[in-house]
Amino acid sequence: MTAPRRGPGRPRKADAGDTKAALLSAALRLFARNGYAGTSIRSIAREVGLSESVLYAHFDSKQAIFDAVLSTLGPKTPFDVAGYDSSLADTDPPQYLRELVRAALDEWEREDDRLLISVMARDGLLHSPTLRNAVSAMRIQVSLLFDRWITAGLIPADLATPEDLAMTFTGFIGLTRILHLHADATPHDRAQASDDIRRHAETFIRLVFRDDSTH
Repeated sequence: MTAPRRGPGRPRKADAGDTKAALLSAALRLFARNGYAGTSIRSIAREVGLSESVLYAHFDSKQAIFDAVLSTLGPKTPFDVAGYDSSLADTDPPQYLRELVRAALDEWEREDDRLLISVMARDGLLHSPTLRNAVSAMRIQVSLLFDRWITAGLIPADLATPEDLAMTFTGFIGLTRILHLHADATPHDRAQASDDIRRHAETFIRLVFRDDSTH
């Protein structure tokens, strides 16, 4: 039996993930080299040796490509950060926050992650609705964690709202990433920024959690 023919420009399912990842990587490099405004759909397709029709099978616009890059490398909810034991959220919340910070810092050392920060800062994309929505979604999930820990009696109920705790914990971390974990930062600057973030997390833990939950 003859396999059904694909429509023009439509990738095979087995190849779709690799093609999409290649397009995102190419787009990020071009955004860094030429700026967001100076990068065309055609140039992104050519960077990976594809036709525009193949690109449009994955993304319907340059904005959609940028949104996908930001979704992959930008602010994430705690459940989307890989490389730590999420069960600690129930068994040892302070250690959970430490491990979450460690895993995030490991990700932010990667070249593409740092390149994204440089592109956004240079091209004025730090004010984009896409980033605001990503930060908001991340803080909502973090606030739900703090709400759970308040309910469990691990954090004093009258200390602050879950939303304020989430903003206090993540705000300094996000700002430090933007200021010091970009593509042009030196290894020394990045190491200092990572140390500052870890110190912030430890101070937050000592101030927020009851004494018997920090060990």
